Amino acid sequence: MKKYISIGFTKKCHGVKGDLKVQVEDQYFEDFAKANAIFIEVKGKHVPYFIEKIRSGNDLLLKLEEIDSKESAHQLTSKEIFLQPHQILRVEERELEIPEEEKLEFEKYLGYSIIDKELGNIGEIKEVIEFPQQEMAVIFQDEKEIFIPLHQDLLEKIEEKKQYIHMNLPEGLLDL
Repeated sequence: MKKYISIGFTKKCHGVKGDLKVQVEDQYFEDFAKANAIFIEVKGKHVPYFIEKIRSGNDLLLKLEEIDSKESAHQLTSKEIFLQPHQILRVEERELEIPEEEKLEFEKYLGYSIIDKELGNIGEIKEVIEFPQQEMAVIFQDEKEIFIPLHQDLLEKIEEKKQYIHMNLPEGLLDL
């Protein structure tokens, strides 16, 4: 089990009292909001910082205890923010729900294998990401990241029980 889970990152300082602008992934926003401490990697170690205050407006602002100046906050800019697994809420503990329209259409197929008409089993979908034009499945093949467009025109059929997505991929797509 992972000891730390990346939930976002710090951006730049805000004001002169040590506030930081932060970006937190939507799925971890409630975990972040309810946490009393976060972890930031400093010199290869995950250092705990206690949260004094979180404010949202145009930007999400974070005030950490003992970070009281622009100079001390500046040392924590552009850093990844982590929580420990026990700080991540279970589904039944969540109060905020991400609206359905914000979820990706093909996200429910994580873990399914893509089977091409010509090439056979391409691999398992490890992630679904959104590009401006469409959603893409991320598959790893020989430690290489491959993006497969998840488009209705390329789908042949989906086997829910076997967790297979049969596709007819354009020739040469995997060579990119």
